[in-house]
Amino acid sequence: MPGSRFSFLLGAASNWLAFAATLAVGFFLTPFLIHALGKPRYDVWCIVEAILAYFTLLDMGIAACLVRFVAKHRAIANSDGVNRMASSCLALFLLAGILALAVGIPILFAFAPALDAKLNHSGDVLPFMLLMLANLAFTLPASVFPSILDGVEAFTAKSLVRLVALAFRTAGIVFAVNSGAELFPLAIVYTAVNIAEHTAFALLAWKRLPGLRFAVRFIDRATMKEVRTFSTDAFLAMLAGRITVQTGAIVVGAFLPGGQVTFFATAARLVDYAKTLLRTITTTLTPGVSAMEARGDHAGIARLFCNATRWLLYAALPVQVGLLLFGKPFLTRWVGAEFVGGSYPALVVLSFTLSLGIAQSVASRMLYGLGLLKWFARAALVEAALNVILMLALIGGWGVPGVAVAIALPNVLFCLFVLGFTLKKLRIPMRTYAGAWLKPLALLTIPITVWLSLGEATPDWPSLFGKGFAGMIPYAMAVCIVEGIASAVYAKFSNSVLPNRMNVAPSSIASS
Repeated sequence: MPGSRFSFLLGAASNWLAFAATLAVGFFLTPFLIHALGKPRYDVWCIVEAILAYFTLLDMGIAACLVRFVAKHRAIANSDGVNRMASSCLALFLLAGILALAVGIPILFAFAPALDAKLNHSGDVLPFMLLMLANLAFTLPASVFPSILDGVEAFTAKSLVRLVALAFRTAGIVFAVNSGAELFPLAIVYTAVNIAEHTAFALLAWKRLPGLRFAVRFIDRATMKEVRTFSTDAFLAMLAGRITVQTGAIVVGAFLPGGQVTFFATAARLVDYAKTLLRTITTTLTPGVSAMEARGDHAGIARLFCNATRWLLYAALPVQVGLLLFGKPFLTRWVGAEFVGGSYPALVVLSFTLSLGIAQSVASRMLYGLGLLKWFARAALVEAALNVILMLALIGGWGVPGVAVAIALPNVLFCLFVLGFTLKKLRIPMRTYAGAWLKPLALLTIPITVWLSLGEATPDWPSLFGKGFAGMIPYAMAVCIVEGIASAVYAKFSNSVLPNRMNVAPSSIASS
């Protein structure tokens, strides 16, 4: 149905736009916060952020479970199933929020003296951490509403709320920092905006699902078993992800001199910005895959996997090359010349995983949508274990670049396993999947040739953006020609069948 196709594309685009705006704000706020707060206080910010990130594990995979089953039950018009799943997940989230406070408060009291000492005993570290913990405890049960919105594929409305919240949060952060370089006022801003944002999500969820009800009577053993079966594997995958992403900053802070956390966090954050920006698009695949499974469209799921991979590689590959070629002048302009020596080597290592990681992200969304998480989760745990072992082995001799290697190498192995596992489950021949890589790799020679011929960019925005666009414009034109986008747009306005030419549908993305 053309309307459904349009809604699918609009949802994906708006979801991407909201995350792109969030990353853009974070990108420009990073140097502002480093210089406004100072490196010692920003080090504490990074460490506290890494510690509190582990408490998000109390999500326990429930949010992913809710997205899958809301989409599945809604696809077959089972409103009672939606209410049973929503009520069960809310009850578990409420328990998780209480547990976060019970466990987190003593842990934060234990960490506070050491972190406060880094700031010459300023006294605002503990209040900052406690309020951020309370904010997290609220978010756990409140996250049932954005999960429901994802399940009903209300990405556009959800993204609009996030954009408005982002504007208020950014203005609040700038005001708080300019009023005094302290951490506690930042926690107040984050908490106030978070409460308002999730209140809006709740109102939207009830608007999209007027029959949505939360009640104890909807909680039954069968539903809890469904939640437990799916969320256990999702939780293990989340646990592995937290170890992989957050442990680096903690290990660097524990074993290396002050300031090294900021060097590592800057490189890791830049690569993570690029990955998150692209992975955001893949999150819209999960509810669609669940709905397709409910309708028995298994061939469509396979086509969706191959074509989504190809399109995301068109975006990921030039970004990966751009980080390598423009990394030094980019860091110089973004956060300062002193970061080039400390951050660029780690940036080079971490950026090598970008495109493969994005391809793996598409595969993982297929597995989440189908509920095939058992081996995915166990492979993620193996990756996390290798990550920690290599970190401890390499940090002494190699420092920050050693931590980057410890993250990148296990990640490559994990990505290869997930891709192979997904191909097996979807019964896609390797030669068919290889075709999803061939066109993006072939066209990548265009921006590489342009960028190398122009030489290294100078550390200023006009040079960086100018040379970047100089390579990307002919690349984008080549992609349009190869994929037939120009002819498809013409066909649309000629009352032809655009969806067949574009190969995009809510139930499948056909291979071209």
